[in-house]
Amino acid sequence: MNQADTLSFHAASRPPAARLQQLYAALPYPVLLFDVHGQLEFANHAAQGCPDAQPALQQLAAGATLATVTLPGLSADSFAQVLATAAPQSMELSLPQTDGRPGHYQITLTPLCDASGKVDGVLQTRHDVTRQRQEAQRLQLLQGHLLEMAHRDALTNLANRRYLELKLERLAADSASSLCALLFIDLDRFKPINDAHGHDTGDAVLSAIAARLKQALRGTDLLARIGGDEFAILLEGVTESGARAVAGKIIQALDEPFAELSPPNRLGLSVGICLFKSGATMPAEVLAEADQAMYRAKRRGGGQFELQQL
Repeated sequence: MNQADTLSFHAASRPPAARLQQLYAALPYPVLLFDVHGQLEFANHAAQGCPDAQPALQQLAAGATLATVTLPGLSADSFAQVLATAAPQSMELSLPQTDGRPGHYQITLTPLCDASGKVDGVLQTRHDVTRQRQEAQRLQLLQGHLLEMAHRDALTNLANRRYLELKLERLAADSASSLCALLFIDLDRFKPINDAHGHDTGDAVLSAIAARLKQALRGTDLLARIGGDEFAILLEGVTESGARAVAGKIIQALDEPFAELSPPNRLGLSVGICLFKSGATMPAEVLAEADQAMYRAKRRGGGQFELQQL
């Protein structure tokens, strides 16, 4: 049997209108059939059970047309466009489910043509895609959570080094050319506390340090833990005097001993400040300059800051 024979065989085997109506009626999803004048010819049981469509279906069953009645996903304009273009249309809408909970539905308008190819009706179908959208949202939230975890320090819940580098990369691409400052912080005398009181206590002290530093900063400043006992602060839209003031403030914040610990219970900060213009300096250069300035402050005895401008 050749292709032409196959096509004519299928054409001859098409079921009559009554059989098609039975098939549409048995479908588990809503189906509506309209003639070219927008009059409702058929609505299956699933369509009649849609709470959002029932008032409109009652009007259509009483003789109204789509010229005066609007269904979800089907208005006079969309109906006219399908008739004019003979092309299907598809959209996704948020509509109430039969139990009243919000759902997501894919609504498709399909032109139906006669033997000559002329459009003589429009079929509307509605498929429930709520579960797929909920799963997509769940995966999106999971991906966001994993991304957040990838950019967070597990101990202090601060941003980590990678997130700081991403922020510096964005600033390197910024054309605004605003003055920024990176403060590179290394703890003074942390090792004696960690050795004397144990690593668990040392971790608790690092978390307490993070809390003290956050209290000394603005909500827009970025505080990150970038190493074992190293932190960094990124200040955007700052002046040199403002960066110096922040450095002095955080040094003072760590001046108080940790009273809950027996000695050794006092530590300090060595801070290196790198001033740079956004859009003009690469992240690696900013980090290196701030790191070198921090070591100069530490060689001077710690508890102070050094400033470098690029």
